[in-house]
Amino acid sequence: MVSRIRTMLIYLTVFSVAAAPLAGWAEPAPLSLPALLDEARRVNPELAAARARWEAAQARVPLATGLPAPKIGVEWESIPRGTLKLNQADLMYQLVQSLPFPGKLSARKRVALAEAQMAAATFKQTEWDVLTRVKAAYYDLFLMERELEIAREQQLWMGQIEAAARARYATGAAPEAELLQAQTDALEAANQVTVVTHRWHAMAAHLNHLLNRPGHAAGSPAPIPLASVPSSPDELLATAMQQQPDLLVMKFAAERADAAHRLAKRELWPDLETMLELRNPAMGPIGPWDLSLALVLPFWFWTKQRYGVKAALYDRDSAAAAYEAMRRDIERRVHEHWHEAAAASASAVLARDQAIPSQRQAVASALAAYQGGRGSFLDVLMALRALSERERAYYEQLVTVEQHVAMLEQAVGVPLRDAPPITAPTAGGQS
Repeated sequence: MVSRIRTMLIYLTVFSVAAAPLAGWAEPAPLSLPALLDEARRVNPELAAARARWEAAQARVPLATGLPAPKIGVEWESIPRGTLKLNQADLMYQLVQSLPFPGKLSARKRVALAEAQMAAATFKQTEWDVLTRVKAAYYDLFLMERELEIAREQQLWMGQIEAAARARYATGAAPEAELLQAQTDALEAANQVTVVTHRWHAMAAHLNHLLNRPGHAAGSPAPIPLASVPSSPDELLATAMQQQPDLLVMKFAAERADAAHRLAKRELWPDLETMLELRNPAMGPIGPWDLSLALVLPFWFWTKQRYGVKAALYDRDSAAAAYEAMRRDIERRVHEHWHEAAAASASAVLARDQAIPSQRQAVASALAAYQGGRGSFLDVLMALRALSERERAYYEQLVTVEQHVAMLEQAVGVPLRDAPPITAPTAGGQS
Protein backbone atom coordinates (compact mmCIF):
# COMPACT_ATOMS: atom_id res chain seq x y z
CA MET A 1 0.00 0.00 0.00
CA VAL A 2 2.82 2.37 0.94
CA SER A 3 4.56 1.51 -2.35
CA ARG A 4 1.43 2.36 -4.36
CA ILE A 5 0.97 5.69 -2.56
CA ARG A 6 4.63 6.52 -3.17
CA THR A 7 4.26 5.65 -6.85
CA MET A 8 1.20 7.89 -7.20
CA LEU A 9 2.98 10.81 -5.53
CA ILE A 10 5.96 10.40 -7.84
CA TYR A 11 3.59 10.23 -10.82
CA LEU A 12 1.89 13.50 -9.83
CA THR A 13 5.23 15.18 -9.18
CA VAL A 14 6.60 14.15 -12.57
CA PHE A 15 3.42 15.34 -14.30
CA SER A 16 3.70 18.77 -12.65
CA VAL A 17 7.35 19.01 -13.69
CA ALA A 18 6.43 18.05 -17.25
CA ALA A 19 3.74 20.70 -17.42
CA ALA A 20 5.87 23.45 -15.86
CA PRO A 21 7.80 24.48 -19.00
CA LEU A 22 4.47 24.98 -20.81
CA ALA A 23 3.04 27.44 -18.31
CA GLY A 24 3.47 30.36 -20.70
CA TRP A 25 1.35 28.82 -23.46
CA ALA A 26 -0.66 26.05 -21.82
CA GLU A 27 -3.99 27.33 -23.15
CA PRO A 28 -3.36 29.35 -26.31
CA ALA A 29 -6.14 30.20 -28.69
CA PRO A 30 -6.71 27.26 -31.06
CA LEU A 31 -5.51 27.70 -34.64
CA SER A 32 -7.81 26.85 -37.52
CA LEU A 33 -6.05 26.25 -40.83
CA PRO A 34 -8.90 27.66 -42.99
CA ALA A 35 -8.95 30.81 -40.83
CA LEU A 36 -5.17 31.15 -41.15
CA LEU A 37 -5.39 30.82 -44.93
CA ASP A 38 -8.05 33.54 -45.08
CA GLU A 39 -5.87 35.74 -42.89
CA ALA A 40 -2.87 35.18 -45.16
CA ARG A 41 -4.92 36.23 -48.18
CA ARG A 42 -5.75 39.51 -46.42
CA VAL A 43 -2.47 40.51 -44.78
CA ASN A 44 0.47 38.79 -46.51
CA PRO A 45 2.71 41.48 -48.10
CA GLU A 46 3.74 39.28 -51.05
CA LEU A 47 0.11 38.80 -52.00
CA ALA A 48 -0.56 42.52 -51.69
CA ALA A 49 2.35 43.27 -54.05
CA ALA A 50 1.22 40.65 -56.60
CA ARG A 51 -2.36 41.96 -56.45
CA ALA A 52 -1.14 45.52 -57.13
CA ARG A 53 0.88 44.32 -60.15
CA TRP A 54 -2.22 42.59 -61.49
CA GLU A 55 -4.33 45.74 -61.08
CA ALA A 56 -1.61 47.80 -62.78
CA ALA A 57 -1.59 45.42 -65.74
CA GLN A 58 -5.38 45.71 -66.01
CA ALA A 59 -5.12 49.50 -66.00
CA ARG A 60 -2.66 49.39 -68.91
CA VAL A 61 -5.11 47.62 -71.25
CA PRO A 62 -7.03 50.83 -72.18
CA LEU A 63 -3.73 52.59 -72.83
CA ALA A 64 -3.03 50.24 -75.72
CA THR A 65 -6.35 50.92 -77.47
CA GLY A 66 -6.24 54.71 -77.71
CA LEU A 67 -5.07 56.78 -80.65
CA PRO A 68 -1.76 58.64 -80.42
CA ALA A 69 -2.05 62.04 -78.77
CA PRO A 70 -3.05 64.81 -81.26
CA LYS A 71 -0.79 67.77 -81.90
CA ILE A 72 -2.02 71.35 -81.77
CA GLY A 73 0.15 74.10 -83.20
CA VAL A 74 0.31 77.40 -85.08
CA GLU A 75 1.96 78.38 -88.34
CA TRP A 76 3.02 81.84 -89.52
CA GLU A 77 3.04 82.00 -93.29
CA SER A 78 4.48 84.70 -95.59
CA ILE A 79 6.62 86.46 -92.99
CA PRO A 80 8.05 89.61 -94.65
CA ARG A 81 11.48 88.93 -96.08
CA GLY A 82 14.37 89.84 -93.80
CA THR A 83 12.10 90.50 -90.76
CA LEU A 84 10.49 88.71 -87.84
CA LYS A 85 7.27 90.71 -88.02
CA LEU A 86 4.86 87.93 -87.13
CA ASN A 87 1.98 90.40 -86.98
CA GLN A 88 2.35 90.93 -90.73
CA ALA A 89 2.35 87.20 -91.48
CA ASP A 90 -0.64 84.94 -92.14
CA LEU A 91 -1.53 83.05 -88.95
CA MET A 92 -2.88 79.51 -89.23
CA TYR A 93 -3.96 77.07 -86.50
CA GLN A 94 -3.06 73.38 -86.94
CA LEU A 95 -4.50 70.11 -85.62
CA VAL A 96 -2.43 66.99 -86.39
CA GLN A 97 -3.64 63.45 -85.69
CA SER A 98 -1.87 60.17 -86.48
CA LEU A 99 -4.04 57.20 -87.43
CA PRO A 100 -2.36 53.79 -87.07
CA PHE A 101 -2.76 51.31 -89.92
CA PRO A 102 -5.91 49.16 -89.48
CA GLY A 103 -5.22 46.20 -87.20
CA LYS A 104 -2.39 47.78 -85.18
CA LEU A 105 -4.57 49.00 -82.30
CA SER A 106 -6.37 45.67 -82.01
CA ALA A 107 -3.02 43.84 -82.00
CA ARG A 108 -1.70 46.15 -79.27
CA LYS A 109 -4.84 45.50 -77.25
CA ARG A 110 -4.35 41.73 -77.55
CA VAL A 111 -0.78 42.12 -76.31
CA ALA A 112 -1.87 44.23 -73.31
CA LEU A 113 -4.79 41.91 -72.54
CA ALA A 114 -2.49 38.87 -72.56
CA GLU A 115 -0.11 40.71 -70.21
CA ALA A 116 -3.01 41.42 -67.84
CA GLN A 117 -4.03 37.76 -67.95
CA MET A 118 -0.44 36.78 -67.22
CA ALA A 119 -0.43 39.13 -64.22
CA ALA A 120 -3.70 37.62 -62.99
CA ALA A 121 -2.32 34.07 -63.27
CA THR A 122 0.93 35.17 -61.60
CA PHE A 123 -1.06 36.63 -58.72
CA LYS A 124 -2.96 33.35 -58.37
CA GLN A 125 0.28 31.38 -58.37
CA THR A 126 1.75 33.72 -55.76
CA GLU A 127 -1.36 33.13 -53.68
CA TRP A 128 -0.88 29.36 -53.95
CA ASP A 129 2.81 29.73 -53.05
CA VAL A 130 1.98 31.72 -49.92
CA LEU A 131 -0.87 29.43 -48.88
CA THR A 132 1.31 26.36 -49.41
CA ARG A 133 3.99 27.86 -47.16
CA VAL A 134 1.36 28.67 -44.53
CA LYS A 135 0.13 25.08 -44.67
CA ALA A 136 3.69 23.73 -44.43
CA ALA A 137 4.40 25.95 -41.40
CA TYR A 138 1.10 24.90 -39.81
CA TYR A 139 1.87 21.22 -40.33
CA ASP A 140 5.40 21.68 -38.95
CA LEU A 141 3.91 23.34 -35.88
CA PHE A 142 1.38 20.51 -35.54
CA LEU A 143 4.16 17.93 -35.82
CA MET A 144 6.26 19.73 -33.20
CA GLU A 145 3.29 19.82 -30.85
CA ARG A 146 2.82 16.08 -31.30
CA GLU A 147 6.54 15.71 -30.61
CA LEU A 148 5.95 17.63 -27.40
CA GLU A 149 3.10 15.32 -26.44
CA ILE A 150 5.33 12.31 -27.04
CA ALA A 151 8.10 13.88 -24.97
CA ARG A 152 5.70 14.56 -22.10
CA GLU A 153 4.35 11.02 -22.32
CA GLN A 154 7.90 9.66 -22.28
CA GLN A 155 8.61 11.75 -19.20
CA LEU A 156 5.61 10.26 -17.42
CA TRP A 157 6.64 6.74 -18.36
CA MET A 158 10.20 7.38 -17.18
CA GLY A 159 8.82 8.68 -13.90
CA GLN A 160 7.07 5.38 -13.32
CA ILE A 161 10.16 3.44 -14.35
CA GLU A 162 12.30 5.47 -11.96
CA ALA A 163 9.81 4.87 -9.14
CA ALA A 164 9.84 1.13 -9.86
CA ALA A 165 13.65 1.08 -9.99
CA ARG A 166 13.82 2.94 -6.69
CA ALA A 167 11.44 0.45 -5.10
CA ARG A 168 13.41 -2.51 -6.41
CA TYR A 169 16.68 -0.97 -5.24
CA ALA A 170 15.21 -0.43 -1.76
CA THR A 171 14.37 -4.12 -1.54
CA GLY A 172 17.70 -5.22 -2.98
CA ALA A 173 16.13 -6.62 -6.14
CA ALA A 174 18.02 -4.21 -8.43
CA PRO A 175 21.58 -2.83 -8.38
CA GLU A 176 22.36 0.82 -7.81
CA ALA A 177 23.53 1.19 -11.43
CA GLU A 178 20.01 0.39 -12.63
CA LEU A 179 18.54 3.09 -10.39
CA LEU A 180 21.11 5.63 -11.56
CA GLN A 181 20.36 4.76 -15.18
CA ALA A 182 16.63 5.23 -14.61
CA GLN A 183 17.24 8.59 -12.91
CA THR A 184 19.44 9.73 -15.79
CA ASP A 185 16.85 8.72 -18.37
CA ALA A 186 14.16 10.56 -16.41
CA LEU A 187 16.28 13.74 -16.38
CA GLU A 188 16.89 13.44 -20.12
CA ALA A 189 13.17 13.01 -20.71
CA ALA A 190 12.45 16.17 -18.70
CA ASN A 191 15.11 18.10 -20.64
CA GLN A 192 13.63 16.89 -23.93
CA VAL A 193 10.33 18.56 -23.00
CA THR A 194 12.13 21.87 -22.53
CA VAL A 195 14.04 21.51 -25.81
CA VAL A 196 10.93 20.66 -27.83
CA THR A 197 9.06 23.57 -26.22
CA HIS A 198 11.65 26.02 -27.54
CA ARG A 199 11.48 24.44 -30.96
CA TRP A 200 7.70 24.75 -30.86
CA HIS A 201 8.03 28.50 -30.31
CA ALA A 202 10.52 28.72 -33.21
CA MET A 203 7.98 27.01 -35.50
CA ALA A 204 5.26 29.37 -34.27
CA ALA A 205 7.46 32.39 -35.09
CA HIS A 206 7.83 31.15 -38.67
CA LEU A 207 4.07 30.79 -39.08
CA ASN A 208 3.52 34.23 -37.54
CA HIS A 209 5.93 35.75 -40.07
CA LEU A 210 3.83 34.46 -42.97
CA LEU A 211 0.72 35.91 -41.33
CA ASN A 212 2.36 39.28 -40.63
CA ARG A 213 1.89 38.70 -36.89
CA PRO A 214 4.27 39.40 -33.99
CA GLY A 215 6.81 36.59 -33.68
CA HIS A 216 5.85 35.75 -30.09
CA ALA A 217 2.15 35.18 -30.85
CA ALA A 218 1.15 31.64 -29.92
CA GLY A 219 -1.56 29.20 -30.80
CA SER A 220 -2.21 25.48 -30.78
CA PRO A 221 -3.01 23.76 -34.11
CA ALA A 222 -6.26 21.89 -34.30
CA PRO A 223 -6.08 18.09 -34.69
CA ILE A 224 -5.42 16.89 -38.23
CA PRO A 225 -7.45 13.85 -39.28
CA LEU A 226 -5.94 11.14 -41.43
CA ALA A 227 -7.81 11.71 -44.69
CA SER A 228 -7.68 9.78 -47.92
CA VAL A 229 -5.59 10.93 -50.89
CA PRO A 230 -7.94 12.75 -53.30
CA SER A 231 -8.90 11.62 -56.79
CA SER A 232 -6.36 9.98 -59.10
CA PRO A 233 -3.34 11.37 -60.97
CA ASP A 234 -5.16 11.34 -64.32
CA GLU A 235 -8.17 13.26 -62.96
CA LEU A 236 -5.92 15.77 -61.21
CA LEU A 237 -3.83 16.26 -64.34
CA ALA A 238 -6.94 16.98 -66.42
CA THR A 239 -7.95 19.63 -63.88
CA ALA A 240 -4.44 21.12 -63.84
CA MET A 241 -4.51 21.65 -67.60
CA GLN A 242 -7.41 24.07 -67.06
CA GLN A 243 -6.67 25.59 -63.64
CA GLN A 244 -2.94 25.55 -62.84
CA PRO A 245 -1.71 29.18 -62.57
CA ASP A 246 1.88 28.53 -63.72
CA LEU A 247 0.55 26.79 -66.80
CA LEU A 248 -1.89 29.62 -67.44
CA VAL A 249 0.99 32.11 -67.20
CA MET A 250 2.82 30.19 -69.91
CA LYS A 251 -0.36 29.92 -71.98
CA PHE A 252 -1.00 33.66 -71.83
CA ALA A 253 2.68 34.32 -72.49
CA ALA A 254 2.38 32.27 -75.68
CA GLU A 255 -0.75 34.22 -76.66
CA ARG A 256 1.03 37.50 -75.96
CA ALA A 257 4.03 36.43 -78.05
CA ASP A 258 1.73 35.47 -80.91
CA ALA A 259 -0.06 38.85 -80.72
CA ALA A 260 3.29 40.65 -80.55
CA HIS A 261 4.43 38.78 -83.67
CA ARG A 262 1.30 39.90 -85.52
CA LEU A 263 1.83 43.47 -84.35
CA ALA A 264 5.46 43.41 -85.48
CA LYS A 265 4.35 42.37 -88.98
CA ARG A 266 1.78 45.18 -89.07
CA GLU A 267 4.50 47.68 -88.18
CA LEU A 268 5.70 47.19 -91.78
CA TRP A 269 2.55 48.96 -92.98
CA PRO A 270 2.38 52.79 -93.12
CA ASP A 271 0.35 54.90 -90.70
CA LEU A 272 -1.76 57.85 -91.82
CA GLU A 273 -1.17 61.34 -90.51
CA THR A 274 -3.81 64.04 -91.00
CA MET A 275 -3.43 67.79 -90.54
CA LEU A 276 -6.24 70.35 -90.43
CA GLU A 277 -5.35 74.03 -90.76
CA LEU A 278 -7.53 77.13 -90.23
CA ARG A 279 -6.47 80.13 -92.37
CA ASN A 280 -7.15 83.72 -91.38
CA PRO A 281 -8.52 83.18 -87.84
CA ALA A 282 -9.96 86.70 -87.92
CA MET A 283 -12.77 85.33 -90.06
CA GLY A 284 -13.72 82.91 -87.30
CA PRO A 285 -14.32 79.19 -87.62
CA ILE A 286 -16.03 79.72 -90.97
CA GLY A 287 -12.82 80.84 -92.56
CA PRO A 288 -10.96 78.81 -95.13
CA TRP A 289 -9.65 75.40 -94.03
CA ASP A 290 -6.76 73.30 -95.33
CA LEU A 291 -6.65 69.52 -95.01
CA SER A 292 -3.50 67.52 -95.67
CA LEU A 293 -2.86 63.80 -95.54
CA ALA A 294 0.51 62.06 -95.20
CA LEU A 295 1.77 58.51 -94.88
CA VAL A 296 4.31 57.58 -92.20
CA LEU A 297 6.46 55.13 -94.14
CA PRO A 298 8.59 52.51 -92.35
CA PHE A 299 11.37 53.54 -94.72
CA TRP A 300 14.13 51.82 -92.72
CA PHE A 301 12.33 48.50 -92.49
CA TRP A 302 15.33 46.54 -93.81
CA THR A 303 17.41 47.59 -90.79
CA LYS A 304 14.66 48.04 -88.19
CA GLN A 305 11.13 46.66 -88.55
CA ARG A 306 12.08 43.37 -90.20
CA TYR A 307 14.37 42.57 -87.29
CA GLY A 308 11.49 43.32 -84.99
CA VAL A 309 9.46 40.70 -86.84
CA LYS A 310 12.30 38.21 -86.57
CA ALA A 311 12.72 38.83 -82.81
CA ALA A 312 8.96 38.49 -82.27
CA LEU A 313 9.01 35.16 -84.12
CA TYR A 314 11.76 33.83 -81.85
CA ASP A 315 9.83 35.05 -78.80
CA ARG A 316 6.75 33.20 -80.03
CA ASP A 317 8.67 29.96 -80.52
CA SER A 318 10.30 30.36 -77.10
CA ALA A 319 6.94 30.91 -75.38
CA ALA A 320 5.45 27.84 -77.06
CA ALA A 321 8.39 25.70 -75.93
CA ALA A 322 8.17 27.09 -72.39
CA TYR A 323 4.48 26.19 -72.25
CA GLU A 324 5.22 22.61 -73.29
CA ALA A 325 8.01 22.37 -70.69
CA MET A 326 5.69 23.66 -67.97
CA ARG A 327 2.99 21.20 -69.00
CA ARG A 328 5.43 18.31 -68.58
CA ASP A 329 6.58 19.69 -65.24
CA ILE A 330 3.00 19.90 -63.98
CA GLU A 331 2.48 16.29 -65.05
CA ARG A 332 5.59 15.27 -63.09
CA ARG A 333 4.53 17.18 -59.99
CA VAL A 334 1.03 15.70 -59.99
CA HIS A 335 2.25 12.11 -60.27
CA GLU A 336 5.14 12.60 -57.84
CA HIS A 337 3.13 14.20 -55.02
CA TRP A 338 0.11 11.92 -55.47
CA HIS A 339 2.18 8.74 -55.13
CA GLU A 340 4.22 10.16 -52.23
CA ALA A 341 0.97 11.04 -50.44
CA ALA A 342 -0.46 7.57 -51.13
CA ALA A 343 2.68 5.90 -49.75
CA ALA A 344 2.66 8.02 -46.59
CA SER A 345 -1.07 7.39 -46.13
CA ALA A 346 -0.56 3.61 -46.23
CA SER A 347 2.24 3.83 -43.65
CA ALA A 348 0.14 6.08 -41.39
CA VAL A 349 -2.86 3.70 -41.50
CA LEU A 350 -0.62 0.76 -40.59
CA ALA A 351 0.94 2.65 -37.68
CA ARG A 352 -2.40 3.90 -36.38
CA ASP A 353 -4.36 0.66 -36.62
CA GLN A 354 -1.74 -1.92 -35.70
CA ALA A 355 1.76 -0.79 -34.76
CA ILE A 356 0.93 1.81 -32.09
CA PRO A 357 -1.82 -0.19 -30.26
CA SER A 358 0.41 -3.29 -30.19
CA GLN A 359 3.40 -1.34 -28.91
CA ARG A 360 1.32 0.34 -26.19
CA GLN A 361 0.36 -3.10 -24.94
CA ALA A 362 4.01 -4.13 -25.06
CA VAL A 363 5.01 -1.12 -22.91
CA ALA A 364 2.25 -1.75 -20.39
CA SER A 365 3.19 -5.45 -20.20
CA ALA A 366 6.93 -4.77 -19.80
CA LEU A 367 6.32 -2.13 -17.12
CA ALA A 368 3.94 -4.40 -15.17
CA ALA A 369 6.49 -7.22 -15.31
CA TYR A 370 9.26 -4.92 -14.16
CA GLN A 371 7.17 -3.55 -11.29
CA GLY A 372 6.35 -7.12 -10.28
CA GLY A 373 10.00 -8.14 -10.29
CA ARG A 374 9.71 -10.45 -13.32
CA GLY A 375 11.13 -8.32 -16.15
CA SER A 376 14.28 -6.31 -16.76
CA PHE A 377 14.84 -2.58 -16.87
CA LEU A 378 16.26 -2.87 -20.40
CA ASP A 379 13.07 -4.54 -21.67
CA VAL A 380 10.95 -1.64 -20.41
CA LEU A 381 13.31 0.96 -21.84
CA MET A 382 13.42 -0.67 -25.27
CA ALA A 383 9.63 -1.05 -25.39
CA LEU A 384 9.17 2.59 -24.39
CA ARG A 385 11.56 3.86 -27.02
CA ALA A 386 9.92 1.71 -29.68
CA LEU A 387 6.55 3.24 -28.75
CA SER A 388 7.86 6.79 -29.08
CA GLU A 389 9.42 5.96 -32.44
CA ARG A 390 6.17 4.48 -33.76
CA GLU A 391 4.11 7.42 -32.52
CA ARG A 392 6.59 9.85 -34.01
CA ALA A 393 6.57 7.93 -37.29
CA TYR A 394 2.77 8.02 -37.41
CA TYR A 395 2.58 11.78 -37.01
CA GLU A 396 5.40 12.28 -39.50
CA GLN A 397 3.54 10.20 -42.07
CA LEU A 398 0.28 12.01 -41.28
CA VAL A 399 1.95 15.39 -41.87
CA THR A 400 3.70 14.03 -44.97
CA VAL A 401 0.30 13.14 -46.44
CA GLU A 402 -1.02 16.65 -45.87
CA GLN A 403 2.16 18.32 -47.12
CA HIS A 404 2.06 16.38 -50.38
CA VAL A 405 -1.66 17.10 -50.74
CA ALA A 406 -0.83 20.80 -50.29
CA MET A 407 1.79 20.48 -53.03
CA LEU A 408 -0.80 18.69 -55.16
CA GLU A 409 -3.20 21.59 -54.67
CA GLN A 410 -0.47 23.98 -55.79
CA ALA A 411 0.31 21.79 -58.81
CA VAL A 412 -3.36 21.45 -59.79
CA GLY A 413 -4.54 24.95 -58.86
CA VAL A 414 -7.70 23.95 -56.94
CA PRO A 415 -8.44 22.91 -53.33
CA LEU A 416 -8.54 19.15 -52.87
CA ARG A 417 -9.45 18.56 -49.23
CA ASP A 418 -13.15 17.71 -49.68
CA ALA A 419 -12.83 13.99 -49.04
CA PRO A 420 -14.45 12.66 -45.80
CA PRO A 421 -11.78 12.29 -43.11
CA ILE A 422 -10.81 8.99 -41.53
CA THR A 423 -11.08 8.94 -37.74
CA ALA A 424 -7.72 9.83 -36.25
CA PRO A 425 -6.25 8.13 -33.19
CA THR A 426 -6.21 9.92 -29.87
CA ALA A 427 -3.12 11.81 -28.90
CA GLY A 428 -0.46 10.38 -26.63
CA GLY A 429 -1.53 9.00 -23.29
CA GLN A 430 -1.03 5.85 -21.29
CA SER A 431 -3.06 2.71 -21.75
